[in-house]
Amino acid sequence: MRKVFAIARKEFGSFFHSWTGVMTAVMFFAVTGIFFVILTLNFAQISMDPRSAGLSSFPNISQTHYVFGSLFLNLNVILLFLVPLITMRSFAEERKHETLELLFTYPLTDLEIVAGKLLGLIWFFEMLLVPLAGYALVFYWIGGELDWGPVLSAFLGFWVLGMAYLSAGVFVSTLTKSSVMSAVGTFGILVIFWMMDFAPMSGGGGVSVVVNAMSPLRHFRNFTYGILDLRDLIYFAFFFFYFLFLSLRSIETRNWKES
Repeated sequence: MRKVFAIARKEFGSFFHSWTGVMTAVMFFAVTGIFFVILTLNFAQISMDPRSAGLSSFPNISQTHYVFGSLFLNLNVILLFLVPLITMRSFAEERKHETLELLFTYPLTDLEIVAGKLLGLIWFFEMLLVPLAGYALVFYWIGGELDWGPVLSAFLGFWVLGMAYLSAGVFVSTLTKSSVMSAVGTFGILVIFWMMDFAPMSGGGGVSVVVNAMSPLRHFRNFTYGILDLRDLIYFAFFFFYFLFLSLRSIETRNWKES
């Protein structure tokens, strides 16, 4: 495990030695802050003047779901752009500068290399979640009524969704020497999975139901409602380990070329 943590620390630290990591963090903090302020102000306006929202009276709307449920549902779209930026350099940059082959000469297994790099990306992603926890505390401090169960559930859902997306991004990064192509490819794959949520809208039948069930958005939405379903956790675990497996197979192709 020490070797895995050593690679993870190097990968995590690389984000602070380039503009990509710093700008990614700044933009994510700015966007999440804007979403939080807008949703909080909208809820306050509706509660004081329901007619401004076309309501005759103030319905029984949960503050937690309106603000934080909506916040995380919007942020799942941000992940489609965030994850490609985080993962695009993980293996593609190593291939471009031909340092990946040097890494293979160290006493490291392929699993340790992939797991270490992925763990470093996860650490950076988890760092980005810190302000989101701060928003919950700010909302509570200004007098908002928080139901901590759904809030924690939404945090968990966003975390596992991010983990799954990062795994897919690492796989794409193992396929190319170009960071740009890695980012574009990752974005394309994530958008395809995201669009699967709309399959039943374009027709009926068993195929559309199966396609819809493969959508990460469908499983993530339950977390934002405060629903913890074991099937959703199993789905994200399968998603994560499936792309981890593909990353290992992609790395192993160097042995096929040598033989």
